[in-house]
Amino acid sequence: MPTLTKASEETKEILKWGGLFIAGIFVFFVLLRIVLYVKDLFFPTPPPKPTVAFGFLPPQIFPENSTNAKLTYSLNTLTGDTPSLQNQTKVYQILQPQSDLLALSRTQDMVTPLGFNSKSTALSNRIFEWSTSDSKDIKIDIINHNFIFTYPYLSDPNVLSVTNLDTNQAILTAKNMLSIMQLFYSDIDLSKTKTVSYSISNNRLIPATSLSDTQIVQVSFIQNDFDNLPIYYDNPNSSSMTLLVSTDKVVGASFLHQSVSDQLATYPIKTSKQAYQELQQGKGYIASYGGSTSVTIRNIFLAYYMSGNLQQFLMPIFVFQGDNGFYAYVPAVTDVWISK
Repeated sequence: MPTLTKASEETKEILKWGGLFIAGIFVFFVLLRIVLYVKDLFFPTPPPKPTVAFGFLPPQIFPENSTNAKLTYSLNTLTGDTPSLQNQTKVYQILQPQSDLLALSRTQDMVTPLGFNSKSTALSNRIFEWSTSDSKDIKIDIINHNFIFTYPYLSDPNVLSVTNLDTNQAILTAKNMLSIMQLFYSDIDLSKTKTVSYSISNNRLIPATSLSDTQIVQVSFIQNDFDNLPIYYDNPNSSSMTLLVSTDKVVGASFLHQSVSDQLATYPIKTSKQAYQELQQGKGYIASYGGSTSVTIRNIFLAYYMSGNLQQFLMPIFVFQGDNGFYAYVPAVTDVWISK
């Protein structure tokens, strides 16, 4: 029968070898992680091939350039060169609302709280117009509820007498109108909202020089990022969801919102160097002109382009940002996947 001393020695021996075994496993996994890290550092696993599940994509349609001047470009980025970006990105399908028999009735319910109680006028099979006795007018697409709202505010004494218009209050007023119409969508990022202050002079809007002479605030709502890329519109300083506010009311609006679905595909994109060459060749869209024909590009990055017209897909662009408010866009998806 084993003695107590012998049993104790055997237990110590088991613990010693057991500890060495556990330590060996730990060291093995540490070394394995180091080997995998070094392997990924020098021989990184290539990303999966683009799915291109939507097939050929329609070309992105931009409005007219903000200038017809012949521009020359130079780079002055942080690195002094075009950046190294991913070689593919996601393309999202945009939801296409469908008509139904209650579309007109639902739209009437949306505009009634704004004072549009009269019978509508059909301008087409989906565009209807409502007017009020005080010259307010709204034309709205009863399928997707995009609308244009007008009012002769330039001749309204109550608007002309306004001073010290508060920007934050203007944002809340614009948001409230959309909320009443149930059009303040969940993908609108309120923190990205852009505003421009105006005065009224000689029956037209001019940039306000101070808070005291602000009579109109232009409020532009921006959609949130997709796949960590920002949304850019025709005008980089506004959006397709823009409202004009004076005191406690909206006096004008042009609202076009397009909802992005969760249906996506990945597509190969150009390098930033290729995109810069296209810009130099005059193939880009000049979204905002800084006033000089010699443009210094300070920043180049990827974004998604949301047009002021209805589109099928949310597709990426290269954004070129320069001095004095210069912005230009170049389509990012490689030309081979764009239908001719």
